[in-house]
Amino acid sequence: MKVVILGAGRRGTLLARHLIQERKDVVIIESDPRRAAEAQTKLDCMVIIGSGTDKHILSEVSIESADAFVALSDSDEVNLVACGIVEAMSPNLTTVAAIRNLTYTGSDGLPETVLGIDYIVNPEAETARSIYDIIERGIFSDIITFNKTNLILYNIYINEKSKFAGKDVQTLRNMLKAEFVITAINRGDQGIVPSGNTVVFPGDTISLVASDEDIEIIFKVIGREKLKARKIAIVGGSKIARFLLRDFSPSKRKNIVLVEQDATVCETFASLFPEILVIKADITDETIFDDEKLDTFDLLIALTDNDELNIITASYAKRIGVDRAITLIKNNNNYIRLARHLDIDSVISVSQATVDSLLRYLRGTNVSSVHSLFGGRFEIFEFTITETTKNVGHQLKDINMRNKGIIAGITKATKESIVPTGNYRLEQGDVLLVAASRESLSAVQQLFE
Repeated sequence: MKVVILGAGRRGTLLARHLIQERKDVVIIESDPRRAAEAQTKLDCMVIIGSGTDKHILSEVSIESADAFVALSDSDEVNLVACGIVEAMSPNLTTVAAIRNLTYTGSDGLPETVLGIDYIVNPEAETARSIYDIIERGIFSDIITFNKTNLILYNIYINEKSKFAGKDVQTLRNMLKAEFVITAINRGDQGIVPSGNTVVFPGDTISLVASDEDIEIIFKVIGREKLKARKIAIVGGSKIARFLLRDFSPSKRKNIVLVEQDATVCETFASLFPEILVIKADITDETIFDDEKLDTFDLLIALTDNDELNIITASYAKRIGVDRAITLIKNNNNYIRLARHLDIDSVISVSQATVDSLLRYLRGTNVSSVHSLFGGRFEIFEFTITETTKNVGHQLKDINMRNKGIIAGITKATKESIVPTGNYRLEQGDVLLVAASRESLSAVQQLFE
């Protein structure tokens, strides 16, 4: 598969890195020579300096031979025009564009197929949706939800006091009266596809798939309760905050406070969401937490455009008594690991949420969602079995995944979700959750083409 990416910014670089790890043929077009040079030193792919709206540049990268064109430049207009030109040059190519401007998206915006764009991704909307899902599921930890199954993936950090520490996967399954699958383990710089004999150690982060009911049982064992946030403080009147507030019902917005220091932004939010309380203040003011009694809130969400401020604000909120905290990482993904060691419950990366959405459109028509795990070391994707799928009608024990991946869960056509055994026989209409390391992803996907 050949993918041409327009833009070598954070999103373009992250997407390219994931695709290169899968041994895809990647070409990047970047108009900024400095960015192009940085990308060339970091990535094992061709980087062309030029404009994505230049037909000569598109011809130079042999756009006619590509399978997909992904427009991720910083300009919505450039992304729109580039996709239009690419569609004219190669009508059968899949085109995907990141579009931020609200006038181009939503029910009153442009339809998804306009100007040759097959799929539009709005980074802020995708990020807000991820945050909303975490809140709705009780803010246990970083979670991943899927489009066609009610199974959920939870990333859980194992400390020395954890009841998971020092036990192998099979022992954990026997100990806990719940159905679950540990799909992957992150240990330092190592990613592990676990078997029943794999031991979980302190310092590991495990990715665990279970239903809502089973996860409550599991988290009670490890001493965490589901939290239904009634009082929520949002710091930062960003676009992501606007999308997130749209997801809440008017009745729930009555218990939300927004803290923002820009007077114009405050007026805008007060007009758009009259149910919320808007406070014009600088969150770094030492009196704001006391004056507004923020320590009595169930949840604080730091959504400013400043990563460092978000991390500090969320960490401080936990220290003074706020039950749960979520922080946004927008500009520097290197802060993600740091933030997770500061007692922050969930860390959301704008770049990663966007790239996960983009990957969904590059996986084929039967893939309904894709999510990266542990900085891209693993991927879990949601796949629908059709009558033409390889191995339909076969038992799972007869499908040789060669320890390269795990089927983490199945949702049947009847909407029943199960943790399958080796005797389960795949049926048309089944929705599979399949996890694999990035290097093994292509081999695993070929089993279900």
